[in-house]
Amino acid sequence: MSIAAPASAGRVTWARVSEDFFVASRTGDYVGCVEGTPDGHFVGFDSRSTPVGRYTTLVDAQRAVFGAHAARPEPGVESPSTRAQALWQTAATVSGIVALGALATAVFTTPLV
Repeated sequence: MSIAAPASAGRVTWARVSEDFFVASRTGDYVGCVEGTPDGHFVGFDSRSTPVGRYTTLVDAQRAVFGAHAARPEPGVESPSTRAQALWQTAATVSGIVALGALATAVFTTPLV
């Protein structure tokens, strides 16, 4: 195995595992890989081993793998839409509890005729 680029904080490092198989990592985390095909093309895979495309050059396939990785949020970091969804869910839960309390109050305080 040979390292194709020096490792540095935040930088993707490509390692050539075999003649037509390259693996990308960033600070020890798996980013994806590129595999050469018998017809001379390269297929990129993201960190979940989902194909991101078929390319005529290794550089294009590596860019696609990096792009798929860059599009994913960092682990442990919530995206703004996730935070907004959590806030709306909390607001809906509180509103439901208040409405249920109002219903219970109305039911128990209404005199029977």
